[in-house]
Amino acid sequence: MQEFIQSIAKQLGVDEAVAEKAASIVLSFIKSKLASSDFGSLAAQIPGLSDLAEKGEKAGSGDAGGLLGGMMKMASSAIGGETGDTIELAGKLKESGLDIGQLGTFGTKLLDFIKDKAGDGTVDMILSQLPELKKILGQ
Repeated sequence: MQEFIQSIAKQLGVDEAVAEKAASIVLSFIKSKLASSDFGSLAAQIPGLSDLAEKGEKAGSGDAGGLLGGMMKMASSAIGGETGDTIELAGKLKESGLDIGQLGTFGTKLLDFIKDKAGDGTVDMILSQLPELKKILGQ
């Protein structure tokens, strides 16, 4: 995963810590929504993926991210479902330091990285189970 973090940080012109936080948020989201066996299979194919997802889980369990984070959490709870998840994920990614305009590139590159390491079928499985990722990551 470090290879992805370094590459995307350079492409987006952000610090590696920002890229790592954004990746951990998305991977934590994926882990929380996929069947544990599907996530386990994915994690087994990409070294460091599980650890990064756990970082995202730990970060998500703390402060809601100030006023914006609190508002995003309230909005996602009120709306619920995939739309609520999309709003909450977008809010967390914005708090990570990514500009909203960078999300499409970030998402495309993350899914390309997963596809390269784990295969097309894995990305198809993720997107079929998590259609909200298509919206937020520009797929």
